Amino acid sequence: MKISGSGKLSEGKINDKISVSGSAKIEGNFECDGFRASGSVRGSGNLTVHGDVRSSGTFRILGSLYGDGNLKSSGKASVGGELFVKGILSSSGALKVGGDTEALEGIRSSGSARIQGDLLSDKNIDLNGSTSVEGDIKADNVFMGASKDFGIRFGKHPYRVSGNIFAENNLNIAKSYVAGDVRGRNVKIGKGAEIIGTVYYIDSIEVNSRAKLTNEPIQIEVNQFK
Repeated sequence: MKISGSGKLSEGKINDKISVSGSAKIEGNFECDGFRASGSVRGSGNLTVHGDVRSSGTFRILGSLYGDGNLKSSGKASVGGELFVKGILSSSGALKVGGDTEALEGIRSSGSARIQGDLLSDKNIDLNGSTSVEGDIKADNVFMGASKDFGIRFGKHPYRVSGNIFAENNLNIAKSYVAGDVRGRNVKIGKGAEIIGTVYYIDSIEVNSRAKLTNEPIQIEVNQFK
């Protein structure tokens, strides 16, 4: 189904892909097989997509967003509830989520992101845009502020985490303010990072001379990691 002008989608399920190049309003909870928008989309309920979600315009859902595929956003996207996709979440625009955000296959952000819950993935989380996370960050590998070219014009701490950061393997953060603890197998704390909690590591640790740690790093055993 294509919407190229102004249209309305009523609550329910459509066994088809939705393509919006104009403006569309979704009333209530809506379910479809794919969603692509280059215009303006507003929804008052939850959106469930059995496929990929792509947005390059203005995308605002007051409820939660669930997807079986990937989500790619290059415009301005806002989700009032939680955001969950089974694939990869890729954002190069402005992303705001009112609850937990989880993408099983990985998360990449090069724009701005404001997450008012946890940020979770079974694979990599790679943040190279200004990011604020009110909860915890958990993934296999976590890279935050690792890009050498980013952060100068965004102030001292373009990355702020109110909770903890947990990486099963590699953790590399810089230019970040973390209120909680940091845990990883191999940990690298780069320039401009400030950790209020404690840094825990298993195999290796590297701390830049221009990073600030409130507490001395602690090496732990694998059985202490969880």
